[in-house]
Amino acid sequence: MKRQYLQCLVDPDTQTRLAANATRETGDDLVEGELQAPDAADGTHGKRYPIREGIPSFVSEDVKADQTVKSFGDKWDQHRYYREHTRRFYTDWYLARFGFGTIENLKSFLKDQRYVLDAGTGAGRDAANFADQSSVSDTVVFGADTAWHALSNAAAQPDRPNVQLVHADINRLPFPDGFFDFINCDQVIHHTPDPRRTFENLKKKLRTGGQIATYVYRKKSVIREFVDDYIRDRIKDESFEKALELCEAITKMGKAFSDLKAKVTLEEDIPILGIQKGTYDVQRFLHWNVMKCFWNDEFDFYTNNVVNADWYHPVYCFRYTPEEFREWFASGWEILAWDEQEAGISCRARKV
Repeated sequence: MKRQYLQCLVDPDTQTRLAANATRETGDDLVEGELQAPDAADGTHGKRYPIREGIPSFVSEDVKADQTVKSFGDKWDQHRYYREHTRRFYTDWYLARFGFGTIENLKSFLKDQRYVLDAGTGAGRDAANFADQSSVSDTVVFGADTAWHALSNAAAQPDRPNVQLVHADINRLPFPDGFFDFINCDQVIHHTPDPRRTFENLKKKLRTGGQIATYVYRKKSVIREFVDDYIRDRIKDESFEKALELCEAITKMGKAFSDLKAKVTLEEDIPILGIQKGTYDVQRFLHWNVMKCFWNDEFDFYTNNVVNADWYHPVYCFRYTPEEFREWFASGWEILAWDEQEAGISCRARKV
């Protein structure tokens, strides 16, 4: 991380400024070393936080040991081309869900954002998009994640000097309160132990007038909810590698039904099961109403299988109704964009 941006960091517990001690530097980049909080008034030594590969690390040992954190860490370690392989698909989806519509509109929005946080950046796809579309040279995009392998992978991507990566839990961020102009937390918050608490913690880091874009999984039909939890309960104690193996048959089934290119029409709602009438692609009907069996022809088999495994394997995987999610924004927010789809619910809002 560049020294000038290290000045933006604070001790996540005390909000005090940190002193940087380098053991290896390249130009103005601090590559190896540590950050140290000041000693307390009672003489207790301030905490020390290592910097490795240019990435400051603030993740505690108990968080590193969390099953969901380890699951996603293994995912990013084992699928190192996921970011670029899925970027076009997810970028188009992002622009539609959060009310931007086009890359040009996103670029126009970003020109007024000085400090941007991609909370739960993974391999850095959204952070890279924000950096690429920022027309203001002093815009800084911070990407934070608990998965070291994801950040290491993101750091190895083509140079983007205004993307700075931080190894941190989004519930315990090393930034001052009210610091960010825009916080993005897409497809992440529902994988935290208490998503509503996480949302409130992110709100603290956003300035008044700043915006947040976030997304939660939507509750599905009765059958789908039952089957998802049934499978999750039986593979959560396996390694992510084993979860990939166990999901292969599910992914193959998703492809087989997708290849049918067949439709099915339901003429009536089935309220007791939460199934709505309509005409469905057969694979999509099964996917939304029976069990997650994701398949997208734009992705290779391994990527499709990873999408299924990273749904079934993490212990923390909360789902919400639109009414439950909207309640998060009932006080202190102005909703700017709202999107409901079968997969999830997206909201972009301004802090007031």
